[in-house]
Amino acid sequence: MSDLVVECPVRLTESNRDELRLLYADLRDHYARRDARNGTRTTLHFLWTGVLDDELFGATYADQRHVFAGSRPVMNSLRDPEGLQETNRWLSAPAQQNGASLRT
Repeated sequence: MSDLVVECPVRLTESNRDELRLLYADLRDHYARRDARNGTRTTLHFLWTGVLDDELFGATYADQRHVFAGSRPVMNSLRDPEGLQETNRWLSAPAQQNGASLRT
């Protein structure tokens, strides 16, 4: 099985959290079908732009964990003007109960 990474540029605002929840579900379903058909395992890499409010990001991260529920690897990074800054650790919730990586 080959591994693929798909970058998903996104911007989080108070008004688009519901839309993002729908996007997560659409991406989950699409890549589940595609991966099953092609024998791949796709990681979704969300590249966040703009200023991230900690509380709002915590809520959308919880949405990600609920929607994807370990169905595929998910990464989160913050894109800043000076390049890509890996932020998965400080943006992520505590480690999962089974000790899995924060890259759910």
